[in-house]
Amino acid sequence: MVDLTVEDVATMVNKLSKLGLLEILQVGATFSYRAIESQEALKMASMEPEELLVYKQIMASGDSGIWVRNIKNATNLHQQVVTRCIKQLENKGMIKSVKSVKNPTRKLYMLVDIKPSTEISGGPWFTDQELDTDFIDQLANQCYRYIYSKSVNRLNPNAIYSASYLGFPTAAQVRKFIVDNKVSTVDLGLEDIKSLLNVLIYDGKVEKIVPMGIISGIGQGENDVEYVYRAIVNAAADSPLTEVPCGNCPVYNICSSDGEVSPSNCTYFQKWLNY
Repeated sequence: MVDLTVEDVATMVNKLSKLGLLEILQVGATFSYRAIESQEALKMASMEPEELLVYKQIMASGDSGIWVRNIKNATNLHQQVVTRCIKQLENKGMIKSVKSVKNPTRKLYMLVDIKPSTEISGGPWFTDQELDTDFIDQLANQCYRYIYSKSVNRLNPNAIYSASYLGFPTAAQVRKFIVDNKVSTVDLGLEDIKSLLNVLIYDGKVEKIVPMGIISGIGQGENDVEYVYRAIVNAAADSPLTEVPCGNCPVYNICSSDGEVSPSNCTYFQKWLNY
């Protein structure tokens, strides 16, 4: 192993820096170093000094992007120079502009191959910086239907499951249902599904409960418990129960097992089963 002195290291750092293969960063009194890939170094080597300053500020912003005024303040360049450099970098296909859902009137700049953070893009619930309420409503409805199917006995909707019932789904199981049935073409993570379930909770359609066998608040934090979700049966007028013939049958009040109108000769029920 070669023994290197501080002077040797400093010499190599300076040499790599001049070649554009190393970037020296300073935070307070502390220096750190970032290696630069050869392809990136070649791109930067062909840039004008002002263009390079602008590019480095945009690169440092990562997936948060940076506003043109912040570039101007950080580089101390004239506004026209900053605008020109941005235009050149866009023409070279090295940067792109994006809009933030928090500040739609502001253009933010980031490297062309960077995906904007959720804070900027709004995540899967936004389309073209607009909240996609139809998409949210459709997904929330599918989540509710699935939870409802696990919360209500189809043969006896008024039946109440015992405390030992283990069929209430977790958020992960709801997500699996969404993915397996290709309900959404958008890739939804577990936190996205939990956000949808929170909407259903706030709407009074679903409740989050501690699963059987776990005593809430003892030995476990909020994030340690994998909660399950139970549908509130009378939460909405358009409950999935209304899709069952019995839920909206016009002669429900005279139907009985031994009467003239009964489940055994119900034409509505037979059509529904054959659908």
